[in-house]
Amino acid sequence: MNLGLQDAFNLGWKLAAALKGNLALLDTYHAERHPVGAAVLANTRAQGVLMVPDEDVGALRTIVGELLKIPEANRYLAGMLSGLDIRYDLPGRHPVVGSRMPGLEPSVLHAGQAVVLELGAERRYGGVHHARGDLDVDAVLLRPDGHVGWVDDGFEPLEAALTRWT
Repeated sequence: MNLGLQDAFNLGWKLAAALKGNLALLDTYHAERHPVGAAVLANTRAQGVLMVPDEDVGALRTIVGELLKIPEANRYLAGMLSGLDIRYDLPGRHPVVGSRMPGLEPSVLHAGQAVVLELGAERRYGGVHHARGDLDVDAVLLRPDGHVGWVDDGFEPLEAALTRWT
């Protein structure tokens, strides 16, 4: 269900942008969502194998159960199962580009539009939203789906990212 909701949301905001003239965004849908669907399919198949009532698979289930006691492994699998670990391959050097904004207050995206979120002490971009953040950057551009589309790290100007994502 998560996959379908995320697919619909990704396509929805891109269709809205296309209606406003940004047709290039529609071309990013397949590149972003197809790998996610393939990963969910592989994950579902792996879970199915773990359910096979077989002694050898039982041994594997025991090992997987032991791995789930390790917090890092548990977080990894929780991110994979929930879809919250999705990171799109987007232009930019900062490691957070393409991933969901850590610690994001959902109300920031209530309008369903891209948002410039200023994290630094100065308001350099005239952004509507100002927040404290753990990232060592002054600003980020959040796409309507909550994924970081741009970071103020000198890779490209904000205007170029706004043209791409809005």
